[in-house]
Amino acid sequence: MFIRRMSTVAVGAAAVIALSAAAANAHFCYFTDPNPNGDAGRAGSNGFVSFGVIAASEGFCPAGVLVLADAVGVTPSTLINAHGLMAGPTGGNKAIAHLDFAALEAAFGDALAACE
Repeated sequence: MFIRRMSTVAVGAAAVIALSAAAANAHFCYFTDPNPNGDAGRAGSNGFVSFGVIAASEGFCPAGVLVLADAVGVTPSTLINAHGLMAGPTGGNKAIAHLDFAALEAAFGDALAACE
């Protein structure tokens, strides 16, 4: 039991570090109301990755991915631009948003618990 808990804590810590470090390099933009045709094109590009793939690559199980997605107001299939900015300041552009890393970090404990 102790080893399982420690591995869960290690996965969570690695995810926090990886997602926080990635945030320094990219803003993790996404379209709030994407056009289905546009999403189909973006899905085949190298610049966009689904939120679910990003979270799963950090060790979260499907239930944990859902907890994280709910916390930041996206779905696991929301395509995230993980390679750069899509636009300038989003204050006037409501079609583009950025992942809320504070909300994401706050949900890590619940996401890890969902994976136990």
